[in-house]
Amino acid sequence: GEFRVQPGETVLGRDLATDLGIGVGDRVRLITTDSEVVTGDTFTVTGIVDLGVRELNRRTVYVGLRTGQSLLSLPGGVSQLDLTITDLFDAEVIAQQLAAKTGLTVESWMQTNAQLMAAINAQTITTRMIRLFVVVIVVLGIASVLVVSVVQKRREIGILRAMCAPRAKVRRVFLLQGAMVALIGSLLGCALAAIMIAVFLKLARNADGTPLFDLVIGPELFAIATIGAIVCGVLAAVAPAQRAAALDPAQAIRM
Repeated sequence: GEFRVQPGETVLGRDLATDLGIGVGDRVRLITTDSEVVTGDTFTVTGIVDLGVRELNRRTVYVGLRTGQSLLSLPGGVSQLDLTITDLFDAEVIAQQLAAKTGLTVESWMQTNAQLMAAINAQTITTRMIRLFVVVIVVLGIASVLVVSVVQKRREIGILRAMCAPRAKVRRVFLLQGAMVALIGSLLGCALAAIMIAVFLKLARNADGTPLFDLVIGPELFAIATIGAIVCGVLAAVAPAQRAAALDPAQAIRM
């Protein structure tokens, strides 16, 4: 159907419609009680909505504002307002500002779902720690590769130094090598990540065939990852490059 709530029309949650055996175009009678007063009216179902949460789908009914005020005996009033904001995690700050300005009771989703917020914070901290250790491991890996390269290339480094190659040029060679290793690794990692995301989005789907997650990663994230990897690669190459530049030509050639 469609989301249309003109007078005499209503939209039901999917599970509620299933439990009642109601489809689009059927008529349903809604009854509300206010103290001892029973209010009711008959509506035509114009649409069935899936809110993504079963409990909400089992108890959600949409009607027009004036119709709801009549059913709940709230002429000209409302019992609750729900607001959508741009930044999800600004909810608590905005709620406090609204409460101070209006004097009304304002609750953010972060306040009403404190346990969920605690779980999100714990997951965020865990994710950042994992990222930090991955960066450390990558830096140590590149550094170890370059240290081995310096050891293996001692004689060649000694010959270069004996041919009057300045220490700065030898240092730049290994810094460039570290940057190249990081660049190649980051490009391969970005390609692998893009493939894994595409496969995940193709396999992780709801029962109706729609994607389970709306996961969109822009090219700027891949660019940031590549630049970060190159910077880490150059930093990892500083110590091996310094060691290579400090080699004595005579000793390096003899070894």
